[in-house]
Amino acid sequence: MGASIFSPLGFPVGGGQLDAMKLLESDHVQLRRMLQELADASGSGTLDRKKTVFRSFRRSLLSHALVEEEILYPALMRTRSEAARHAVKDALGEHQGIESLMAEIDQIEPDDDGYDVRVDALRASVERHLAGEEQRMFEHARNNLTDDRLLALGRQMMARRERLRQGEAAEG
Repeated sequence: MGASIFSPLGFPVGGGQLDAMKLLESDHVQLRRMLQELADASGSGTLDRKKTVFRSFRRSLLSHALVEEEILYPALMRTRSEAARHAVKDALGEHQGIESLMAEIDQIEPDDDGYDVRVDALRASVERHLAGEEQRMFEHARNNLTDDRLLALGRQMMARRERLRQGEAAEG
């Protein structure tokens, strides 16, 4: 069992600044690892393991989505690119669908009929969303935002992520 699923998505610390795209790419790598853990748990895990892995994944994915929605997406909506704005609108719709599916999964027990099917649907939806972002959204960001702006957005994302972590620590 990988310990990575039990820690929230983390941005690299120290060693220089990373722009918003590099930070989100790092998130995507970790989310894909977590998707594999979700698949492994769904296929052969105990009920408690399934629940623990799902909740850890949900927490990380929601944190990732929140940072995108609060920081990157508004920056792209302010660009002159109609294609970038359209990509943001599509991504927001995908976020809503994924969040709805996660809420459904959270309301049922891992031994209920349909649990594994819903988890598989979630995994497929998230993977499609991540790939779509990497193909469209990241390109729009790099083409329409300056390097300095991407660095500033990266700093904002790191600060927002830290506030989220502090909030989780206070709750936990």
